Amino acid sequence: MENKETEKKLPLEKKIVVTGGGSGGHISTASAIISALKKNYELNDDNFLYIGGDLGMTNEKPGNSLEQRTFANETFNKKYIRAGKLQRKFSIRGIFLLLRTFLGFVDSYKILKDFKPDIVLSTGGFVSVPVCLTAKMLKSKIYLHEQTAAVGLSNKIVSKYCEKIFIAFPSSKKYFPEEKTIHTGNLVRPEIFDKSGKGKVVEGLKKMLVQQEDLPIVYISGGSLGSHILNRTVKDALLSLLQDFQIILQTGDNKEFRDYEILAGERRKLSPHLRDRFLPVKYIGNKEIGFVLNNIDLFVGRSGANTVYEMGVLQIPSIFIPIPWVTHNEQEENAKILERLGLAEILNQGELTPENLVLKMRRFYEKEKNYDSSEIEKIFLKNAQEKILKEIGI
Repeated sequence: MENKETEKKLPLEKKIVVTGGGSGGHISTASAIISALKKNYELNDDNFLYIGGDLGMTNEKPGNSLEQRTFANETFNKKYIRAGKLQRKFSIRGIFLLLRTFLGFVDSYKILKDFKPDIVLSTGGFVSVPVCLTAKMLKSKIYLHEQTAAVGLSNKIVSKYCEKIFIAFPSSKKYFPEEKTIHTGNLVRPEIFDKSGKGKVVEGLKKMLVQQEDLPIVYISGGSLGSHILNRTVKDALLSLLQDFQIILQTGDNKEFRDYEILAGERRKLSPHLRDRFLPVKYIGNKEIGFVLNNIDLFVGRSGANTVYEMGVLQIPSIFIPIPWVTHNEQEENAKILERLGLAEILNQGELTPENLVLKMRRFYEKEKNYDSSEIEKIFLKNAQEKILKEIGI
């Protein structure tokens, strides 16, 4: 059967680079593009290459970036450059990151000169800047996908050299030249529609489903890297939350704060009847995420572009806690889209206390939700992959 499916795939006649990384949103979008290509085309080392960065979290040594961890077991052609990013404040780390940005250009030139791509498709993030600018110099065609309602510095730079710019939300159109900008929607992981799933998280959630009618299931996430302040707040509010809800908490895997280890320890302290209501996990992978998202009653967490988009596509009621320090208040702008449509509310981080979190969750869950499903579907399009591949001539 596998051989027959392989035979149906078409040869990929153009050489394609997909680049983007640094955050879960950029990586998830890149992953969705790669999945769309793999579905219809035979990818090999001669016609396809993913370029990410090697920069991990603060205080981590390079070589352990989120994209390296995410794609560690993937077999497609991939390379990682010495990525850096521009800092707005002067610091020793800022000098280190600036130096790495220059080294990223050196790495990009060596990789691209050898690969000679026809097309570079960027999903954003600081790693994309040296890749795209170098590719433009080498006469490749550049395409950009912007996931957010606001626009960061990296994509502002890259957009000047693009053939076309694909946007997730209509509100982003004002940041780019109108003649080059197309509303395609965001690229969502096909896995979010998979209601089967397998793994430890799925097994833990199945135990929760038995009590779901009396105790709604809430998925709390600070994004793929986790959020220390959100993890800490959940820890302090845990006993109150478990009186009314069952909680799946994605903590991330920060080695400095060790939130997962601390929350796992809190779970062990719980009485047996409460223990099954709380499931802390470092990360929910693609084999489990569809089962989780299709069985929860409420989402609480950060409002990165891909998170907001997935909640919109699946029409999951959400409480968003935007990161307040991101460029152009990007996360709040993302969250406001679903808030205006009646499917979400915003809890500002400055108001995030254990008491406020519990109160907000209780009130929002019990509140009657008035939203227009058809209006949400007009904004949260589901076929971005097909539109983008068609627009770049694939």
